[in-house]
Amino acid sequence: MRRRPGMGGLQTAAAARDQYILLGENVAKLRTDLMKEQLSTFRSQLEDFARKHKNDIKKNLVFRSQFHEMCAKVGVDPLASNKGFWAELLGIGDFYYELGNDLV
Repeated sequence: MRRRPGMGGLQTAAAARDQYILLGENVAKLRTDLMKEQLSTFRSQLEDFARKHKNDIKKNLVFRSQFHEMCAKVGVDPLASNKGFWAELLGIGDFYYELGNDLV
């Protein structure tokens, strides 16, 4: 492959580098947007699951522990706060979570 001598070659290389940087930024933005959309969908489905299985989560210690473990793996802590969205949805907070973990 023949190298381009002089200023023209340097300018072409710089332009190509800038295009690659721009392309990389666009790909990163698309991936970020897709990930946000997937997390939003997952959160919505997790909320639906929690509503549907609210009684099982409250009554079954093993199921509650497994639900909490699954949530923790994706960065959601539905049982940690007694004032948050999840506590309102499930009707449980720190006290009940700790009590359940002590028994499992």
